[in-house]
Amino acid sequence: MAVPAIRNIILDIGNVIVRWDPPGIITRCFGAAAATPDFIRAVFGPDIWHPLNRGEITGDEARLRYQAELGFTAPQANDLFTAINASLTLIAPTIALMERIAAAGYRMFALSDNVHELVTYLKEHHDFWRFFDGAIISAKVGLLKPDPAIFECLLTTYDLQANQCVFFDDMPGNVAGAQSVGLYAFVFTDAVKAEADLLGLGFIL
Repeated sequence: MAVPAIRNIILDIGNVIVRWDPPGIITRCFGAAAATPDFIRAVFGPDIWHPLNRGEITGDEARLRYQAELGFTAPQANDLFTAINASLTLIAPTIALMERIAAAGYRMFALSDNVHELVTYLKEHHDFWRFFDGAIISAKVGLLKPDPAIFECLLTTYDLQANQCVFFDDMPGNVAGAQSVGLYAFVFTDAVKAEADLLGLGFIL
């Protein structure tokens, strides 16, 4: 059934607009044998990466913690961030879809668990930010998905109504968090499915 009142599309960034590949990053830095679930979680999990994602520590502080807590050398800690930046390649079909969404007159917003340094890198190297009418970044607001508060933050900041928004994220838990505050939300697998989801809501692209 068409839902013509929906005019706002909210997009995650990692694995929606750019690739996010922790196993590949670890393999690039430390070799394939190091890319175990436990080590990936140690690097990108709640102890160091999540505080960085919430803006509680800086990139430099994270580098020192990787050295102190995980035994990285200083070059390895720097190489990790270099590898992360290099991995953030555009997902071209999403960019093409964003161009069509913009041409059709819909508004787009970003909602991303992301780090200050990585956002700066992305803004310096990619121009997809031009599509957004606004963005909520976890490191700026101190919240992570799927906490309903981060979705409420976006709605409040940009004076949006939840039932006029649709959200795409590659993580089912984040989709559930968006749905809990009344947003339409879908798991993003690729641009073809996302377009089908939008058309199913009555979007005309």
